[in-house]
Amino acid sequence: MASNKWVVFNFVSFQLWWWACILSAKPGLGWAVLLLMIAACCVHLQWIESWRHALPLLITTLLGCLLDQIAYNLGWLSFEHHHTWPAFIPLWMIALWLAFSMTLNVSMRWLQGRTILAAILGGMFGPLAYLGAQQLKVIDLPSSSWSLLWVTVEWAVAMPLLLWIRRRFNETLSTGPT
Repeated sequence: MASNKWVVFNFVSFQLWWWACILSAKPGLGWAVLLLMIAACCVHLQWIESWRHALPLLITTLLGCLLDQIAYNLGWLSFEHHHTWPAFIPLWMIALWLAFSMTLNVSMRWLQGRTILAAILGGMFGPLAYLGAQQLKVIDLPSSSWSLLWVTVEWAVAMPLLLWIRRRFNETLSTGPT
């Protein structure tokens, strides 16, 4: 169980990470997020018990990226100043999913097993983050209604699903071989 200080640190770190990722989406700052991602991962990995605990981070990050990639491919989500690998979501968005994955077992752990609440909160706050990023002109929701509907459903499904994955790994890791 994480201490209260670690939970607060994790929550505040994610808020800072969100801003760092959003600001790094501006032209010329794209690789800054890579350095931040490496630093944050190093800090986070210092607190996990073994490298096996890093696997759920990878899985939940990839799943989140896949959901945004689908929206991007359908034209329901676009990214300003995105020229590095235009076929894929930008690096800063991948870093943001990684940062979010780091909250699932720490500051968001209290939501594990609370599927309905996780879906409601995900469906409310996920879209608010995207709308905030749109106001800062780093993403665009081009088909306003469809885009917003996708993001709402994405987060209403993703939040409980990612928490469930994290919880299942916790159960497996606590009963599995050391």
